[in-house]
Amino acid sequence: MLDLTKLIVEYYQGKNLSIEEIADQMDRAKVEVIENFLDNKLYVKKRNGKIELFDVEKISRSIKNAARNGNIELNTSDVSILKNDLEKIIKKNHHRILPTATIKEYVENILEEDGYKKVLESYTSYIKSK
Repeated sequence: MLDLTKLIVEYYQGKNLSIEEIADQMDRAKVEVIENFLDNKLYVKKRNGKIELFDVEKISRSIKNAARNGNIELNTSDVSILKNDLEKIIKKNHHRILPTATIKEYVENILEEDGYKKVLESYTSYIKSK
């Protein structure tokens, strides 16, 4: 057993936490530990647990693809506004690693608040199909 594992096991012994609570705390601790070793860039925690550098252009492509799938016209200015709004929200967040689900939620909120309801519907369907 690794020394770190021993420390963790000792820490949780006698705490009367459920397996779910321990797993949740371990997941959060993993992200917090990794954040201490990161540069000042933003990262995304994928559904599979992999951590990648955040790329706003990937989000932009997803929005454009979703709009195209819904036969909705988005011009460059629309996409630029949405990207800027997303970057503003992300910068207000104090974490350097964001789960994809959080970014998806931010995008959906922006689309709704900025009046892109049809794009929102298409985006939601597009993301579910991935």
